Amino acid sequence: MMKVLCKFGMVCLLVMLFAGCEDHETPQDVVRQNGLPLSGSQEFPARQTGASGWADVSYNKTTHMLTFTLNWANLTGIPTGAHIHGTAARGSNAGIKFDFFKDIPQTQSGSYSTSVLVDGSKINEADLLNGLYYFNIHTPMNGGGEIRGQIEFYDQPHIVVKKGLVLTGMQQVPAVSTNASGTVDVMYNKSTHLLSYFIKWKDLTGTPTGSHIHGTAAKGANAGIQHDFFPNFPRDLAGEYSNSVMVDGVKIKETELLNGLYYFNIHNIIYPGGEIRAQIEW
Repeated sequence: MMKVLCKFGMVCLLVMLFAGCEDHETPQDVVRQNGLPLSGSQEFPARQTGASGWADVSYNKTTHMLTFTLNWANLTGIPTGAHIHGTAARGSNAGIKFDFFKDIPQTQSGSYSTSVLVDGSKINEADLLNGLYYFNIHTPMNGGGEIRGQIEFYDQPHIVVKKGLVLTGMQQVPAVSTNASGTVDVMYNKSTHLLSYFIKWKDLTGTPTGSHIHGTAAKGANAGIQHDFFPNFPRDLAGEYSNSVMVDGVKIKETELLNGLYYFNIHNIIYPGGEIRAQIEW
């Protein structure tokens, strides 16, 4: 009888231990984001490079460990630095918070995985979950960084995201017949009131002379400039650009933004009123 009770007790203990482990790794504890892109266009200022990369990241709110796998390809040279930088939104730079360069493969293409403690000092949890840190890989030709990737977790209640908003001439008012096109990925953080965006375009008929967010206007109507991001915008017929803007309640208002009353516009000398446009709709 005692042997039976001992065996039963051991089973109960094992069940309790396994249950505790499962509770420790509940979905509420961990946030993940796979396939975060790294590119020269996310550098500030943007870099022209054929290099690219991506990152898979996860953060455990109980252990405070940030785990990531970083992949890169076709760098212009052997890496000279690899870090997490912060705090900075898209379109701004910041200092090094975690240096993992000594451990990565010293190759132009490679992969690396590790973890870092979010200690509240060098890396802060709230800032991490608000997308204010980024990966950066440096090379001899690009000492300030050749490819960069913002660390963003989209599946959170205070984040709204829309991928692949289409830039077309037909959205212009009046409509424009053009082969130019593009896409915009947008993310709005209701806690920080930051609107972040990543814009791609191709086949413009002329060198850009302006690039803005306009509002407030629904589809089929025009409005004035509320955010001018042309000063650092590449003067290319095709390209990519990343930045962010504060939804300050004056130039850009949250309610109007979430109701689709702002739009991106790229202008040139042939189409001074705008060649391609994309309404910001969620």
